[in-house]
Amino acid sequence: MTEKLEKQTKKLANGLQISVVPLAGFNQVYGLAMTNFGSVDTKVGNKTLPAGIAHFIEHKLFAKPDYDISEKFAKFGANSNAYTSYTKTGYLFQTLENPYENLKVLLDLIQHPYFTEKNVASERGIIDQEIQMYLDMPEWVLEQRILGQLYPNDPIAEDIAGSSSSLQQINHENLLETYRQNYRPDNMNIVLVGDVDFEKVENIVENSDFHTIEQPYAKEFNQFEPIGVGGQEQMDISQARAAYGIRIDTKMSGYDLVKKQFELNMVMETLIGESSKNYQEMSQLNLIDDSFSYNVVAENNYCFIIISGSTNNPEKFQEYLHDHLSYQELKSVLTDEKFECIKRDAIGSYLFAQNSPEAIANQMAELYFYDVDYLELIHMIDSIKKDDVLKISDKFLRDDNCTYYNLLPNRK
Repeated sequence: MTEKLEKQTKKLANGLQISVVPLAGFNQVYGLAMTNFGSVDTKVGNKTLPAGIAHFIEHKLFAKPDYDISEKFAKFGANSNAYTSYTKTGYLFQTLENPYENLKVLLDLIQHPYFTEKNVASERGIIDQEIQMYLDMPEWVLEQRILGQLYPNDPIAEDIAGSSSSLQQINHENLLETYRQNYRPDNMNIVLVGDVDFEKVENIVENSDFHTIEQPYAKEFNQFEPIGVGGQEQMDISQARAAYGIRIDTKMSGYDLVKKQFELNMVMETLIGESSKNYQEMSQLNLIDDSFSYNVVAENNYCFIIISGSTNNPEKFQEYLHDHLSYQELKSVLTDEKFECIKRDAIGSYLFAQNSPEAIANQMAELYFYDVDYLELIHMIDSIKKDDVLKISDKFLRDDNCTYYNLLPNRK
């Protein structure tokens, strides 16, 4: 896709924003509705919601009194799905035909909850099976454990789906109350990418059933406990897995937070990206394999980095990262040439993603809640200076921001 993307947007009177990225002649249409509500949003004033309630709502919105939404999407030639993250919930469809009919189905999905005592009870068992399945997956267990070290006793350290005990606290009444508080039009946005007409989309959405029942509640920044000192446990695995975590305490939001995520990615790419000296040395020392990766997360209230992978020597894995993730080392290797190369790669990844309607829609919907225009993101990346990357590393690459967790094979 060589042409510059354009978009049409409108914020409706009820607060809902709709956005369309028209791709003339493009066969696929991707539609996404997203709400600014995820697994960590368990505090409402003085009330604490059960862990997993956002994910439970995601599951149960597909159920309607006399039909299943997935069957309606299939009738109009679309694949549908949904996901819950730490801070967002998204509902989507992909289709080669009937985009406007599928948009109506998407609106039906998110606007008409049908929570009954019976269907909630049956869903508990389904989700509990999902939770138990993940407990046998070492990658998932390791992520939960390192999050528990980074954010002790915080909702982010809980499984997005909750736990067997928290599921018992979820019922049709608190599901409906939570839905009404968070699935408000002013707390959501809808994005369509493909060969669709904006006026038709606008007309369909404006004539749908969005309404506000509950008063919005203010989200507050959590107060975090000190970072855990690290830990390890045994698991039925053939090779050890290790995770190194870095917590970046920040009260940033919006544009500044999104920019910080790009800066943090540049720090990590310089120090442990596949082209880095450290990556090559860790490979030669047999400390890492192809599973080695890092993930930078910057959400409202949360900002952290998790570095993980399989390893034959988890202690040396942790020691190496502790010794080499430093401002001094970054300063010594981040030449002007290296910085420009990393920035070009970031811009290239952004441009490459514009070949995917799915990537466009998901990023545009997510960035809406940070007041960042996805189509202007290239200017944000280009504005980052080498000194910005050095300064941010000097603030967060410190021992008291870091922790670890290891999964070890069971001793025979």
